[in-house]
Amino acid sequence: MDNLPQINSELRENWFIKRIKTYQIITFTFGFLLLYRFTTCLIGYFTDKDLFLERFGLNIWFWVVGIPVIYFLQWLLVVCIASRFTKEALKEKFIRHPIATIILFILYVTDLPYRLSEYNAGGIIVIFETIVYYAFVSFLWWLLVCWISSKIIKKHRFQWLWYRKSIEMVFVIMPIAYKFILGLIVALILFFVIFILITVVFKYSGQDLKTLFS
Repeated sequence: MDNLPQINSELRENWFIKRIKTYQIITFTFGFLLLYRFTTCLIGYFTDKDLFLERFGLNIWFWVVGIPVIYFLQWLLVVCIASRFTKEALKEKFIRHPIATIILFILYVTDLPYRLSEYNAGGIIVIFETIVYYAFVSFLWWLLVCWISSKIIKKHRFQWLWYRKSIEMVFVIMPIAYKFILGLIVALILFFVIFILITVVFKYSGQDLKTLFS
């Protein structure tokens, strides 16, 4: 009995480590967004505390604790949903529900410009997060519609060859495109941070850099 708490702790640790290793891209995405939000929050607070409190109206400790908790819960939700569907099972689900997929995709695409217009001043990371966030919300609605549809329509009636090929192509291209876009954003942010450190913190000018690399 004395070893039971230790065993439970190891099981919990193994569960989190296993999920982190299995869903590395999801974990990296949420970790990157968490770091960005947390950093910008602290910078905004220490740059102008009065403006920060006037704009958000809450103590800084609420955000220091709340931001990690919110992103952790989001990560947990996404990982739990991802663990329920294998790639092939999810692909088959898309193929079995073409009407729901097409309608919700059109709604997502037409609604996205309005969503982006609300956050166009937040920079490339906020735009990226908005696109991903509303894509996931649309995905949840799609799962709900598919579940209702499966209860009403028992037999799969549509066999559109062009639609099947499109879904198969999306499942091949989307993971590569997502990794490329995420990697490009991270690279741009790192370049920006390095540039700020060189020019602002270390007071290097263009002539200093030319001399340094000559």
